[in-house]
Formats: sequence, C-alpha cells, structure tokens
Amino acid sequence: MRLKALALAAVPAAFLGVMASAPSASAWSPGNCPVGSFCVWPEWWYGDTDITPSLATETEWTGSAPGNIFYNNTSHDVTMTYVVVQEDGQGPTHTGCVSSVSGSYFTMAMNVTEVKWREDDGTPCY
Repeated sequence: MRLKALALAAVPAAFLGVMASAPSASAWSPGNCPVGSFCVWPEWWYGDTDITPSLATETEWTGSAPGNIFYNNTSHDVTMTYVVVQEDGQGPTHTGCVSSVSGSYFTMAMNVTEVKWREDDGTPCY
C-alpha cells in the first residue's frame, strides 16, 4: 500500500516538472514571421523555425489557413476568428484577441478564417 501511495505522489511531481519547462506565451518566438505580419503555422514547434507559415499577412485577411501556432508580429492588437477542425468537417467558430508582438498555440487543429485589426475599446487584449 505504501508503494502505491508513493507512486501516486510521484505523478503530480512529474507533471509539475513538465509544466515548468513548457514555454509561456510571452516568451513565444516569432519564428520566421516578418516584422509587421500576422502569421499562422500548420504545425507545432518551439523556438525558431523554417516551416513555411500557412498565413503571413500585413493587412486584414479572410480565407482559410490551417493553424496550430500563431504569432502577431505587428504593432496592432488583432481579432482572430478560427474554426475547430473535426473529423466530420468544420466545428464551432471562435474569436480571440491576440496582443501585438505575442503568440501562442492551439491545443487542437484549427483553421484561421479571419484576421482583423482590433479597435481599442479600452478593454485589455490578453
């Protein structure tokens, strides 16, 4: 019984070690996203990359770009619209605010469908 308790106690400690080593959104690298562009990549990666973005735009944009990672390398906050990719087709549509010079990743495959400059209404963009 004591061994089982020790094994169960080790699982959360190992999980915390993995979480501590994961990069935060504020430390996210722009990869090969040019300054002044909003970029989306179709694959997951950490750090610099030579993977070609599925989207790199310097203007507002609509369309469909597969995405797992995104980075806003502009001076504007952006409202990004994206759709969950599901086995049987398209899933729910979501919007999110992406602060200037920041990025993050989706936890599942998405299609980014719109990028618009965010109008400053006084609310923070996280």
